[in-house]
Parts: sequence; C-alpha cells; structure tokens
Amino acid sequence: MPKFSYIARDRNGQQVSDAIESVSRERAAVMLRTQGLLPIKITQLKSDTDFTQQYSLNPFDYESLNDRDIEFAFQQIAVMLASGIALLDAVNLTITTSRIGARKVWVQVGKRIQQGASFYDALSEHSQFTEFTLQLIRIGEQSGNLSLVMQQASNQIKTSRKLKKDIVVAIRYPFFSMLMAIGVCALMLVKLVPEMKKMLKIFGKPLPDITKALIDVSDWVLAHGLMIVIGISVVSVSFYALYMIPKSRWWIDFLALRLPLFGLVFRMSGTLLFSRALSLLLKSGVVIVDALETIEKLHKNKYLASRVAYARQQVILGHSLSETMQSSFGYMPVMLHVLSVGESSGRMEVILEDMTEYFEEQLQHRIAALTGLISPTMTIFVGGLIGFVYAAYMVGMFAATGATPR
Repeated sequence: MPKFSYIARDRNGQQVSDAIESVSRERAAVMLRTQGLLPIKITQLKSDTDFTQQYSLNPFDYESLNDRDIEFAFQQIAVMLASGIALLDAVNLTITTSRIGARKVWVQVGKRIQQGASFYDALSEHSQFTEFTLQLIRIGEQSGNLSLVMQQASNQIKTSRKLKKDIVVAIRYPFFSMLMAIGVCALMLVKLVPEMKKMLKIFGKPLPDITKALIDVSDWVLAHGLMIVIGISVVSVSFYALYMIPKSRWWIDFLALRLPLFGLVFRMSGTLLFSRALSLLLKSGVVIVDALETIEKLHKNKYLASRVAYARQQVILGHSLSETMQSSFGYMPVMLHVLSVGESSGRMEVILEDMTEYFEEQLQHRIAALTGLISPTMTIFVGGLIGFVYAAYMVGMFAATGATPR
C-alpha cells in the first residue's frame, strides 16, 4: 500500500509530521481528519518497489488493457467489495497490482469515480469494456449487487477468452502447416528447380515424367509469379473492403455459417454466446428488450446480430421470442426449443443457464473433433506436396547422372 508523509496541525495548533499508509492521498487526508489532525501537506513517498511498478524488462507488460486484465481486476474488485472495501479504494488497490500498460485505464477510472461519476460511466469511456459487461455493471450498481455482478462478469470474460483460445488453437495448426508448405514449395520451384533444369540440359539425358511435370510447374510459376502475387493481394484487399461494408459483410457472415465443418462451429459459438448472455442479463434484472439490444452488439457475426435485432422488434410488437427466432437459419434448433419452454414456464434464465453448460460441452467436443480431423488431413496434404517436389527433384538428379535410385 502506498505510504505518505504529512505535515498537519493538531487540536492545540501544534505542527506535527509523520507518515501514514493509505490507498490514495485523498484517503490519507480523511484518515488524518478522523484522528483530529488538520492536513497541511501530504506527499507520497517513493518505496523500493516503485521502480518495478513503473518499469519492466518484459515488453508484454506494456500492452494495453486486455480481457485477461479485466477478468483479474473484476474478480479482485468483487472480492474487495464483498469484504466491505469502498469502490474507489478497491479501484486504487487494483491500480497497484495492474500491469504497466493496463494501469493507465484504471487510473482514469479511479479519477472519474473520485469526481463523482458512477462506475458504469467511468468504464463506458473506455472501448476495452464490452456492452455486455457495461450492462451488468449498470444493473449491479442500480440493484446494490455490484460485487456479485462483477464476479459474474469476470466468469463470463474468462469463459469467452477460453472459447476464443480453443477456436484459435483449432485453426492455427492447419494454417501454419499450409503456410510452411507453400513457402517450402515456392522456394524449391523458384530457386532449386531452375538450377536443376540448367544442369539437366547440360547432361542431355531424357527426363522422367514426374521431373518434367515439376519443371513445367516451375516454369509456369516463374512466368506468372508476379501476377499470382498481385492477384492474391487484390483478392485479399477486395475481401477486406467488402467485409468493411455492412451489406456485403452480412452476406459473408451468413455464408460463414454454412461452411463445411467450420460453419457448425460458428453456429454453436453464436448459440452459446446468445444463451449465456441472455441468461446472465435476465438473472441480473435486465428486461428482455434491453437484453436483446445488448446481445445484438455482442455478436461479431452481423447475420446473427440482424436476427437478434429483428427478434427484438417483434418482441416489442408483442410477438413471442421463440417463434420469431425459429423463422430463419442461424442458431442451433435445440436452443430455440429451449426458448419456447422457457417462455411457457416463466423460467427462461434458469433453463438457458442449464443449456449454456450443454452448449459449452458440445462446442468443446466439436472443436476437438474438428482438430482431430484437420490435423491428419493437413499432415497428409503437406507431406504429399513436399514429397512430390522432393521426389521429382531427386529422380531428375539420378536421371541426369545416370544413376538408379534405390
């Protein structure tokens, strides 16, 4: 805890000086007044740990606030609030335990709270906090259950982070394997095969068919290499530009849900997000119309977001949520049946909470199955591609020297 030196006057008007520990200078002044002292000057002392708090040899400590930081900070603040510590003191303590890159945001949040802003208003000024998190904080402040709500928000962030990590792990191996295979083959076609072709012409020996095929591919790549690079660049830039246009992004996200293998994972991921968010928001006291508006902003997939927006409008008009959402493709059918049961029983948030656990388990199994399918497929493909180039190269070398490969 920070330590402050102070100069103050006691009840007799005598000047006294000493040091006091407090989470902030303002808190130190309040503590001195409760002791019957009138603060004149309060100065924060530099401790031995200030250097490690302000500087770090780890470059990752300077990254801006991320989900892991928010998860840890919310959990820490929730525990302190439950222990009776004031919100401002809890935020100030969080500042001392935060990474250097994340500390700036919490300092600004603490200043805004000190100026009289609510926790919700202070957090909403920073884009790192999602609309879902802000909604939970707002409801927690209004209901007086901020500690409980922040713990729920921390758990939600943790679950979402783990889900993103699992999906990234599932697609990382095939992506880098393909990238490496293309790089190795391109190097051989552009550098090694042309040199081999020159040498084979010198020997004047007939070439095996597999080597002829490799040389033809190499010649084509050398002749059209620049156009290939330009074409890939144009396609990439065009795709990015289309993805930035709302209407075309809607169609891209819609088609993504229909992709073989990956489409089902995207649908299950969107269904899991919807069920978890709606369950938590309804349990926290958010009305269903406001909850749907928040979930719409949470969806990265614009097609699913448009479905939620349409459902919200229909609910406002008095229609059933489950019937409205069953009218088009997107979410998993089992969740739509659960919504119908929840509306009939009046216990939608409880049933959705149970279904969230089911969807989490199913998504984990689907990702594991997808990874198990892709890994051997990519191994065979990459091995076959590199093997063909290597075999054609070696057979050509043996033919040129008159040797027989064994």
